[in-house]
Amino acid sequence: MVGTAGRLPVPARWNGAPATRPETVQIPSGEATYRPFGSFSRDGKAATPAFQNTPVGAFEIMKYQVSRSEYAACVAEGACADAETGSGNMAQTNVNWIDATAYAAWFSDKTGESWRLPTAPEWFRAAAERQNDAAPDETDLDPGERMLSQYRRGVFLRGNSSPTLRPRGGFGQNSLGLADMGGNVWEWTDGCMENGEIDKDGRITLREPYCGVRIAGGRHQAGIVDFVRDARAGGCAAGLPPDYLGFRLVRDNS
Repeated sequence: MVGTAGRLPVPARWNGAPATRPETVQIPSGEATYRPFGSFSRDGKAATPAFQNTPVGAFEIMKYQVSRSEYAACVAEGACADAETGSGNMAQTNVNWIDATAYAAWFSDKTGESWRLPTAPEWFRAAAERQNDAAPDETDLDPGERMLSQYRRGVFLRGNSSPTLRPRGGFGQNSLGLADMGGNVWEWTDGCMENGEIDKDGRITLREPYCGVRIAGGRHQAGIVDFVRDARAGGCAAGLPPDYLGFRLVRDNS
């Protein structure tokens, strides 16, 4: 198992894989608090689901986002679509959900291990205090008023962001030891947009995933069409688009 204190030498079998094994962090079991992303109704009218407290088991996740040089190794072998790759320690951005899952498949093949995108609850659990979907609860607001409130909060958060990419680690670490959570690179998850119904207390009584739109975790939750690489140019299903799109992976120990 990979520890959090450093990087391990690369086994000889990692021919063509990134030069160093990624540093990972063990996330203890706990709860993820977030509001499901999608379109919900109550008695035939648009409505907002309450925040969900979802139990999440312990898991292992990359401390840093996948870098440009790491992704470039996948591109060089023809397993990943070309992107703005290069050397250095910058997070790989300008990638869509399909690119991220292709990298996970390639990296799994290279290492003989199982790597995947985090589920939405796993990402929110790992983000800890660095995500802002958990406050305040506006379930009782009219959906239109809530949308305006979300927009105002998003503009505030966007106004406090840095538009310039930083080297990995440039946004510091959260309380769980993960770097750059809540920075200006949103991260693809395996979560899907949902459609469903809720009861009078905001609890979900019916839900159906729509996986043409995937959840990107960041300073605010975003739903992005899975083939979009730059949400600023379009493809954000709702709300303010992320500054940049990147990803980190979970090592599946099951």
